[in-house]
Order: sequence, then structure tokens, then C-alpha cells
Amino acid sequence: MGHEEHEAYEEPTRRGLKMTCFEAHKDYPSSKPSSKFRATPHRGASWIHKMVAAAVVTTMFVATSAFAGSVAVPVTLGGVIHPDSDDTLAFTPDGSTVFFDRSEGPHKTVMIAHRVANHWSKPEVASFSGQWFDQDPVVSPDGSYMLFNSDRPTQPGSKPLTQNYFGAGVTAPGANIWRVDRTTHGWGKPVWLGTIVNSDVFIDFASIAGDNTLYFMRWNAEGKAMQFWRSAYKNGQYQSPERVILGKPSETLHDPAIAPDQSFIVFDSGRIKGGLGRLKIAFRDGDHWGEPMDLGDDLNKDLPWGSHLAPDGHNVYVTGNSGIWQISLDPWLKASRNNERPPL
Repeated sequence: MGHEEHEAYEEPTRRGLKMTCFEAHKDYPSSKPSSKFRATPHRGASWIHKMVAAAVVTTMFVATSAFAGSVAVPVTLGGVIHPDSDDTLAFTPDGSTVFFDRSEGPHKTVMIAHRVANHWSKPEVASFSGQWFDQDPVVSPDGSYMLFNSDRPTQPGSKPLTQNYFGAGVTAPGANIWRVDRTTHGWGKPVWLGTIVNSDVFIDFASIAGDNTLYFMRWNAEGKAMQFWRSAYKNGQYQSPERVILGKPSETLHDPAIAPDQSFIVFDSGRIKGGLGRLKIAFRDGDHWGEPMDLGDDLNKDLPWGSHLAPDGHNVYVTGNSGIWQISLDPWLKASRNNERPPL
């Protein structure tokens, strides 16, 4: 796998360090107040420790967007999810199983929990994770397989992947995408997706369309920025990736969440202090993408990232400085159906 020469791109801090608590909401009763500081990683980078004092939030924070009824509500799954260590929720289509990342020191692990009798089980390390720097799990729309990123060696006897995209002189874990099929007894063994997709040492944050088309992040040497790429799946094989044209080639994009029918995509865009950009949505218009729409200051105030669509297709889960949030996309979806542009 080649590693193109490039200017070092310093990625903003991925997670903030805050103490928070949430009150219960809907089907997701929250955890108790946390008194922990959390270390703040860069994506794929070694952890950079900060000690940031923050007041405990004693009431549920609900962010409202420019649209009436569009809110961000905290998600903890009855205390299973902890805001100081967990991120990027990914559910199976029936909502009975959830994967997510758990950070412990400089290590990241994919965790799994199950919903049994309306309660979530204690999370366990997924059968395919635990040894390497694993993150960003995502489940296919039909639930038959899942993908995740890992720095694990791609060939027997080779070394873990490393990269230096996120700061001059900084060597950090790399990432390639791996597949795990669902079996009658759980989940199978990880399979590397191969060089068509994994053409570099940092191929990150997969999202899966209904026809198995793959969207992911990769360095764009032309624009010297992280961009999205799309690889169609035909006859059991991924095809040569094409860049997804969203904005200028130099505009930094992070964490795509593609709709099953590829009619819209949710993502982070731009570079902001302490975050991965502004949360936006764009709609497909024929063979190209329309102008991205910002989701507004209120929904961006917690610096959200790591978008994953809920199984219902009209809610999105994001991770912010103070925890994981669920955001309804209904106002934007309705406006798109009615050929209206939502107000800024």
C-alpha cells in the first residue's frame, strides 16, 4: 500500500473533556453524573491528555435547531453508554444489538451489547476486537455484516499500520477497513477488504448503502484534505473508488453517514477549533450532490462527529464533547421532499 507525500494536516481534537449527567428521555434512561475527566484523542492519533475543568450539567441538555421539533437528545441506553469513554453507536436493523467504540488510555476497542427484555446487557468486547486499535463499527442495512477500522496488520507477519496525516512528526495508528459477517452463532472472523478499498494506510469511517456501495474517508492529495470516496459493489467485488464531490477539493470532510438509498448524506465539514467541522446534510440531485446544508448552531454546539444513521433512516446518532446524541432529520427530509430549502 502506498503512502503519498503530503503536507501534514493537523486534525482538530476529536473528543472534549467534560463532566456531565443526563436525565432520562424516551426509551433511553441515562447514566448517573460522571465525575471523570476524559482524555481527548485525535482520530487515529495517539492520545493527547488535557485537564479541562467543566461544570456538571444537572439538567438534561436538549439542543434545538432552527426547526421546531428538531432536537438533540442524549443517549446512554440505561447507563450502558458512558460519556467519558464511548462513542459512535451502530445498531443492527432490528435495534436489538449495538456496537460502539470504547476508549481506555491510548487504546480503542469495539464493544457489543444486546437488548433483552427491554434492558441493555453489560457491554462486552466484540469477539473480533480487543488486541488492536479498532474503532468506527457500522452495520449493513440488511444486518448481514458489519465493517470497522483497525490498525491491525493486513498480512501475516506484517506490522500494525501507522500514519502521520494529523501532525508533523506525529506517528499514530493507521486504519484499514475490515468486514465481519453475521453467523448463526454471532459474528465471524474479520476479513480485510483488500487493496481496491484499502489503498493507503489511513482508510477510515465506513458507511454502507442498501446495495452495499461503500462510502469512506481517504486523503485527497489534490486538495490536501480528508475527503469522501465511494466504491460500488458489483458481482461480489468492490469497484475502483471515486471521489464524492461535496464542496471544494480542499474542504475537509469527516465521518459520512449515507442513506440506504443514497438519497442523502450526513457528515462533518470544515475545520473548527476543538472539533471535526460543522454537522451538515446534503441531498443527491440526479448524478451529483446538492449544496450541503448546515444543521444550525444549536445542533453543532457540542461539536458533534461520528455520524451513524439509526435503523429508521430518519434519525442520526452523533458523538459530542459531552456524550452521544440522537438528532431527528425529519425537518430536512421533509423540506427536500417538498423541494424547499430549510431556513438558516
